[in-house]
Amino acid sequence: MHIKKTITLPEELERDVENQLIGKYYSNLSDVIRDGIRRVLKDYEHNSEIKAIAKLYQEGKITIREASDITGIPLRGILHEFSKRGTYIRYGEDELKEDIE
Repeated sequence: MHIKKTITLPEELERDVENQLIGKYYSNLSDVIRDGIRRVLKDYEHNSEIKAIAKLYQEGKITIREASDITGIPLRGILHEFSKRGTYIRYGEDELKEDIE
């Protein structure tokens, strides 16, 4: 099922979309808008997941490696994502033992 909506775009944005996207990557403006909405929703979901995982990590319920495994983000990437959100790495005796093993 499709729902028809009307939107208002600045002329410059519409012109840029026409010049840069239509015919090269998308067949029409509706496709561009649908894809843009899908990307925003995916990004929101991704950020929500990382926020929830960061909270579990802060509460000591999971390790940084488990956070990496759950999200599918490499360890270095999850460290970066956590730092953007003000979640700092705990590194104590348990983490040291885990790294040695």
